[in-house]
Amino acid sequence: MIRLLVALLLLLLPAPLRAETKSCRLPERLESRACAQQGPSRGVAGQFDYYVLALSWSPAFCAEPRQARGNRLQCADNRFGFVVHGLWPQYQEAQSGRNQSGSNQPWPQYCQPDAAAVPEALLRRHLCRQPSAALMNCQWAKHGACSGLSMAAYFAAQEQLMQRLTLPALTPGPNTAGAVLDAFQNANAVLGLKREHMVLIVKDDALSEIRICYAKNLTEFVACGPGMRGSRPERKLILH
Repeated sequence: MIRLLVALLLLLLPAPLRAETKSCRLPERLESRACAQQGPSRGVAGQFDYYVLALSWSPAFCAEPRQARGNRLQCADNRFGFVVHGLWPQYQEAQSGRNQSGSNQPWPQYCQPDAAAVPEALLRRHLCRQPSAALMNCQWAKHGACSGLSMAAYFAAQEQLMQRLTLPALTPGPNTAGAVLDAFQNANAVLGLKREHMVLIVKDDALSEIRICYAKNLTEFVACGPGMRGSRPERKLILH
């Protein structure tokens, strides 16, 4: 009887959400449109210092009614944990104007005018990891085209990074930025991941995303540059 009561109580506790979904429900037809440039071109493809892999916490994104309405694949048809926001080339000297573009902005962008749309086959391969065709197109146009990689290689790089990472399962409820960073570090200690390689973003008191910094060869972590700022470890947050 006691064992039965314990089992029932465990069922009532918030369950950790799986950090990554490797398969998901996709629509029969996918529409892909090239992303209209939304800012000035800056930098030269392949000329940057390091990468940032930005992972969004999908439950918080989908908790916003406006985002949920406009992103059915992510917020209605599927239930995700961490999803890829983007893989961003970055400059190390972000604040001083001494970066490779000659500007004081921390990243290059829109290095190839009129970037092509992502083909449907490539969308289908990666949408369960980055669940928005519009996002994939705009991330390629703004950031991927500055990587020096082909479109297929750019999205394959995201896939390989996600396969190597162990994404911790997080339990909904109150938490702190430091505790989430520690969960990532502990889950990836064998890879050498440390706090200086990560930045956590809290938005409206909720976990928004984590950003992990990589060397240009994408095989090792590096300390994030001065332009990559996040929430302090003691910052309280809610995990949706």
